[in-house]
Amino acid sequence: MKFEASVDVGRLTDQDGVVTSYTAAVRIICADCGRDFQFLGLPPGIDLQGARVSIDALEANLAICPQGEQPSPLSRLAINFAPDMTKRH
Repeated sequence: MKFEASVDVGRLTDQDGVVTSYTAAVRIICADCGRDFQFLGLPPGIDLQGARVSIDALEANLAICPQGEQPSPLSRLAINFAPDMTKRH
């Protein structure tokens, strides 16, 4: 009935120490029995523009960024479709 989740946020930097991207590693366990939860439907590995899972599927690895630095899915819809719902080129 109860769950615990942890999120580790990481900053990836270039050789000059400039932050180039961010990641979030998410883990979930059952607070009642201590059993780990697996993430389903994600390929294993790291994707700095998307979502992947650890090889044991116990950690979701997510690409993240501060709000406004990249278009949100809703913003992309507004960019791709004109008000009359015809696609822009």
